[in-house]
Amino acid sequence: MKSLPSQSPVSFDEYRLYYESAERVTERRLTMNRWNYSILTASLVAIGVALGWVSSHRSFLLTGVAGACVLSAIGCFMSFYWLKQIDDFKALNTAKFEILNNMAPQVIFDGPHGRSQAKSFNCFEKEWQELSRAEALQSAVSNSFVRGLRSSSAERFIPRAFGAIFALVFCSVLTFSLISW
Repeated sequence: MKSLPSQSPVSFDEYRLYYESAERVTERRLTMNRWNYSILTASLVAIGVALGWVSSHRSFLLTGVAGACVLSAIGCFMSFYWLKQIDDFKALNTAKFEILNNMAPQVIFDGPHGRSQAKSFNCFEKEWQELSRAEALQSAVSNSFVRGLRSSSAERFIPRAFGAIFALVFCSVLTFSLISW
């Protein structure tokens, strides 16, 4: 962590409030992941239903193919956008925990008889050191942040898989329609 020059003391309540804001970012990220997953799954189902219906109503073949291609293209775009959202939330949380690390040494703990002699354990700084030792950190070259946690492979795999599925559906529908005409 960057060491800041000695600053004035920080209230533990302010520190706790800022930590809670970092937790809310994580909750928003999980909610966003669920939302994107639901929308993209519904889009795949819609494509399947539309193509199934069109197969029994040949007079609407062009409409069904165009609809499947448009939904697939939108699905690919949304999958890419989802990956960018994950990166943005990760960068925001990295910045918040960087600030928490810098605040920790200045936190004042109030006891029943005034200021406590307790000192911060600097738990987030120690956590970064452990993660560095375990090589769980990555360099965030595209951002101004020096380091950040690697995104979970599952979190990034799902939008990539959706993107690949939508691209495959797009190419398959287009190829099948060209062969059929």
